[in-house]
Amino acid sequence: MNDTASTAAPAGRIEIDARIFNPYSKDYIREPDPVWQTLIRDYPIAWHKDLQMWIVSTHELVDRMLKDNRFSPYFGHWEHAPPPKPEDQKNDFDKSYEVGFFAVPPKDHLRLRKLTMPAFSKPVMAKIDAKIRDLIVECFDSIGDAEEFDVYETLAAKIPVRAIARMVGVPTNMEDFFHDFAVNIIKATRINLGPKEREAAMQATLPGYAHFREMIAERRARPEGPGDDFFGSLISASDNGSQLTDYEILSVIFALITAGSDTATDLHTFLLQALLSHPDQLALLRQKPELMENAIIECLRWGSFGKMPFFRFATEDIEFAGQQIRKGQGIGVNIMAAWHDPAKWPEPTKLDITRRLDGNIVFGAGAHFCIGTYLVRVQGSLMLTEFMKRFPDATLADGDGRIDYEWTHHNARRINRLVVKTNVAPARKAA
Repeated sequence: MNDTASTAAPAGRIEIDARIFNPYSKDYIREPDPVWQTLIRDYPIAWHKDLQMWIVSTHELVDRMLKDNRFSPYFGHWEHAPPPKPEDQKNDFDKSYEVGFFAVPPKDHLRLRKLTMPAFSKPVMAKIDAKIRDLIVECFDSIGDAEEFDVYETLAAKIPVRAIARMVGVPTNMEDFFHDFAVNIIKATRINLGPKEREAAMQATLPGYAHFREMIAERRARPEGPGDDFFGSLISASDNGSQLTDYEILSVIFALITAGSDTATDLHTFLLQALLSHPDQLALLRQKPELMENAIIECLRWGSFGKMPFFRFATEDIEFAGQQIRKGQGIGVNIMAAWHDPAKWPEPTKLDITRRLDGNIVFGAGAHFCIGTYLVRVQGSLMLTEFMKRFPDATLADGDGRIDYEWTHHNARRINRLVVKTNVAPARKAA
């Protein structure tokens, strides 16, 4: 990415480079907190000369920016975005993305939120809970009485994308197809990837969009109605005569995938890493299961598994926190650093599942508060409950789970190996 508008820094602009913040560094991926503390303390907002975007890192500034509608999540507002296509050249990806949560103005965003509410009602969610519970039980059944297992391989790589697939009605024999669709949807608008990689990812989404368009058409044509599951609820939702179009329904699936599949892969590894490396907190959770939701949020805050910040784009020239942000410039909203800001979270590297989490932004803030929050919490709660029931004496193998990372992942500090020693055999022998 190149800032072609100027080569010299505007007067008063605070600048950093990869020597201060390099999200691709193995040292950063292994242990990011020292970098976050430097950013929070010395560079709460700064222009990153190598990444060619602003980086915002303190809790107070991140919270403000996420709630400020002048900073848009819509990729099309980026100064280096491809030019808009003529209407007759737009494909399913283009048409669904431009009418979705990330693209529309606040009034239309509110309409989408209202129309999607029935799909998140208690009866619909109860059916989804049952499907996710069955999925999680299946994953643990596959582990059986093994002496050890890899959390990434057996849980993290299977539960999230399959949970969303079941939520939107994808048959089990198409889950691999859906996984590829999900990964490419996320890559298609990542500004830290090159234009060729983004274009290839976008093209790779089109078979998935075609599949879902066929599903929508089939559901709309049913004489008995579209059904009362999640997908059917989106089709039948109505508010003062307004209903979701096919492309708006596709945009909801886009938003759910972005929120709940690829990113939720890291939920399971980081939850178990956090609790197994803090056995006192795991023991407390066993004693007080009512702390489950608080524990999940605290583990996510503590682990902060993102590599790259959230992206926002200035829709006008804006003075923000003493810096002049030009229309179209990209902003890396460093929400992970904000989760470790000592001004908001005393002793931020301490895991405390009883911590008061008022005002946390673990799931974002403002109008674009994460649509997949419920799904993430349900997955985490069901997985941890099943894990504690089956493996009460589990530990991390060799003390650290033989941890390894997917160093080149485009977005996350992804743990792709975390080995758990179940200690089932010794416990059975002792019994």
